[in-house]
Amino acid sequence: MKAINNPFVIGKYVSKDYFCDRKKETDILVHHIENGRNVTIMSERRLGKTGLIEHVFANSLSTEYETFLIDIYTCKNLREMVYLLANEVFKKMARKQSLLERLLRAVHSLKTTISYDALTGMPEIGFGIGEIQQPEVTLDEILSCLESSDKICIIAIDEFQKIASFEEDHVEALLRTKIQHLKKTQFVFAGSERHLLEGIFNDPARPFYNSVVFMQLLPIDKKEYVKFCQQLFKAYGKYVSEALVMRLYDCFHGITWYLQLSMNEAFTMAERGESVGEEAYEQILNHLVDSKRFTFEDRYASLTEKQKTVLKAFASEYPQQITPTSQDFIARYSLKTASGVQTAIKGLLEKGILSDHHGTKRPTDLLFMLWLKNY
Repeated sequence: MKAINNPFVIGKYVSKDYFCDRKKETDILVHHIENGRNVTIMSERRLGKTGLIEHVFANSLSTEYETFLIDIYTCKNLREMVYLLANEVFKKMARKQSLLERLLRAVHSLKTTISYDALTGMPEIGFGIGEIQQPEVTLDEILSCLESSDKICIIAIDEFQKIASFEEDHVEALLRTKIQHLKKTQFVFAGSERHLLEGIFNDPARPFYNSVVFMQLLPIDKKEYVKFCQQLFKAYGKYVSEALVMRLYDCFHGITWYLQLSMNEAFTMAERGESVGEEAYEQILNHLVDSKRFTFEDRYASLTEKQKTVLKAFASEYPQQITPTSQDFIARYSLKTASGVQTAIKGLLEKGILSDHHGTKRPTDLLFMLWLKNY
């Protein structure tokens, strides 16, 4: 195990030593890739889709594959997506001179600059998003180069549902047309908005219909996560109680990012030879919530009064699931009418504060819910 100061890593993949379980999911994803299938992975946000992909790319694929991963969550159009893909491909190809030279010859639509890292001597390719003048042409050039590679290429696109809101209205058809003719390039699509992904891939009227196999990512088993936490604490000469880990797991519905954040904080509370028990639960939550207090205050202030009232009602019920338009819920929080609640919920969905999972409305930020409980 490569020693790092805090083994509960947040927001990045380090190595298999700090990666919890997902053995079944790893085997399934590798099986699909090795059998030439394009895959779509669906889960709630922050549940570990990206980590699973990085884990598989780093450990479970043979040397016969070249792997690339981009996250298009912030992209607004095809140009921005192609820019991210070009950056990732050039970065990976720059490690091998022969591959880089082939890529530079193939991609004529980009004006690139080459510099060399003073410490490693490795080439670094530079270009700005302004160089992407013809995104469709650049995309064609990149895919053609990958198709000529000696290895099978796997491109993973995280938050793929964003293409449905791109400024151009033909991106789905464009990508599907290009992808279906590729022979040595496969795709892993991942996303956190199930209804949008199912619309892209399950609607017979849309280009990507029936073009992938699906994987659904669920929370890591509670007992497996407890074991993982205790093993990491033990590796550093510390101890964490099962009760604390299980209580945090329940608080955050097993969502990996929040659990890692909580255990990262718990790890700081004990010196070598010491233990962290259930009594630390409230302290951990208070610290995590307080660290984002100013962000939460600004977010709350941006809401309408009706949205604030509805969201406070959600927070009061957290972590229980609720039916916000039920008469019981409306009466309990004096919300007046179901139509008023629906209007407020629509606004909260548009702002990304709530998400829709087949009609069930859920908060997207669980720490925000905890802050609202005590606001």
